[in-house]
Amino acid sequence: MSTLILASTSVYRRALLERLRIPFHCLAPHTDESPLAHETPSALAIRLAQAKAQAIANMHPQAWVIGSDQVVDCQGQLLGKPGNHERAVLQLQRMRGQTVIFQTAVSVVCHASGFEQTELAQIKVRFRDLS
Repeated sequence: MSTLILASTSVYRRALLERLRIPFHCLAPHTDESPLAHETPSALAIRLAQAKAQAIANMHPQAWVIGSDQVVDCQGQLLGKPGNHERAVLQLQRMRGQTVIFQTAVSVVCHASGFEQTELAQIKVRFRDLS
């Protein structure tokens, strides 16, 4: 039986995968998540999902590895993790009344089989214009 590894330490991604009730391991990919100059939010999500999966697959070539990343795209501008309450409030104010796209990429890699596939889901969310 092949090993399945989630290339993430996110408790949310772990919880999603646990719903499938199949055994897996979680490993931190230690990937630099800094955006490149002029990189679009969708390109960033795809690049990071692939980089995370590849980082762990390089260490565990027999395993099936899942890498994922989600980037917030507000009017073509990348919104990173706020990091604190004050910046979270500012981000919510910026998104007020806007349609925001959550760019979510998932990459699955298994070096032993030569399999590699990445998909992008773009989820549009309309934020209410609240005070």
